[in-house]
Amino acid sequence: MNLLQRLQQAHYNSTAISAGADISYAQLITQAVQLRQQYPALQHQAIALSYTDLSTFTCALLAFDGWCRALYLLPDNTLQLPEHVIRWPENTPAGTATPTAEPTHWYLATSGTTGTPKWIAHSFTSLSRAAKASVQNATLHWALCYQPSRFAGLQVLLQSLLSGAVITDCSSGDSQQRYSLMQQHSVNAVSATPSLWRQLLMTAQLSALPLQQITLGGEIADQPLLDTLAALFPAARLLHIYASTEAGVGFAVADKRAGFPASWLNQCHSNLLLKIDAKQHLWLKPPQLPDTRLASAVDSDGYLDSGDLVTIVQDRVVFLGRASGVINVGGNKVHPEQVEQVLLQYPAVRQAKAYAKASSVLGQLVIADIVVDTGIDSKALQAQLVRHCQQQLERYQMPARFNIVSSLVTNATGKLSRKADVKEPHE
Repeated sequence: MNLLQRLQQAHYNSTAISAGADISYAQLITQAVQLRQQYPALQHQAIALSYTDLSTFTCALLAFDGWCRALYLLPDNTLQLPEHVIRWPENTPAGTATPTAEPTHWYLATSGTTGTPKWIAHSFTSLSRAAKASVQNATLHWALCYQPSRFAGLQVLLQSLLSGAVITDCSSGDSQQRYSLMQQHSVNAVSATPSLWRQLLMTAQLSALPLQQITLGGEIADQPLLDTLAALFPAARLLHIYASTEAGVGFAVADKRAGFPASWLNQCHSNLLLKIDAKQHLWLKPPQLPDTRLASAVDSDGYLDSGDLVTIVQDRVVFLGRASGVINVGGNKVHPEQVEQVLLQYPAVRQAKAYAKASSVLGQLVIADIVVDTGIDSKALQAQLVRHCQQQLERYQMPARFNIVSSLVTNATGKLSRKADVKEPHE
């Protein structure tokens, strides 16, 4: 069953998208049917969709899933398309079609946080596996904080649509502008990266939102941030989600603790099997591999290497960071995320990013960019941070320099940009 058929059978009699002019589920369905009739030659074709606005994008998804052979969801950055793909609507050919449905491959781009983005194929079935419809979920009003052409954004959009909820586009603008949109539309459900949650907290207005659902994903959810959100919204459902474009939907942790229970390694959880190898890589075995081209990254037992490093601490599996992002200081491995989590424990530090700088002596050094409270004595703070880090980090993990910056750059998926050429705005 495709997306349009699911919504036709659901008979939701409510608003689907809240924008300048609200759009109901009935209107979305009608517009999607008309769109198929308008572009009959697109049936069985592979097409690329660019994001212009939420209503147009959502309507196109409804119209072309089950109608076209493949949907390529174009991200902001330039990612090469296969030659046979038609860009909708500018390059749409004329023609006729026969009204037959077919399974559609959905192609999403990886985030490219540390490398070059690439296309990964999914199906509507795999993408919608985590979406849950319930009376409670139908009362939610979601803020879309990710691009809906990205895996995380599409997950939020599908969850909202398939549960009969309302969604508002809050995927652009700074944290203050996003918060203003959330307040204007009475949003009560937000899914965002830890980086964006920290930015929203810095507005000092977040507590005014009537949040019932809080979701974190895309980056490591550390305990101080989880504790802050839980204290601010004690009645809200608080989840942090592990998922990736490559592996598809992963799992959700609902106990308000960082990491996930070590017991999950010995059992099937959320239709997913998990294991840790000798190099501390987390491996996942989903019910079905989204893209058969990933077969080379799968072991003989069907597990896919996530590329994430983890360690077991008592009864918990804790995330250390990406294997590809390790900093080598004189032969010692430093996880930038681990350094950041220590810095974020210091009360005056609002955001932090650790990264490598070349060193002729040690190969690489750790540098930290930090966003701090206004009015802080920067010289005194430097000394205080050194003492703070010395209590929790080894000498080789210590930042060689702390740069106080006005903000940290995030990429299109809301994650901290870890590419070497990214420059933060210094104060």
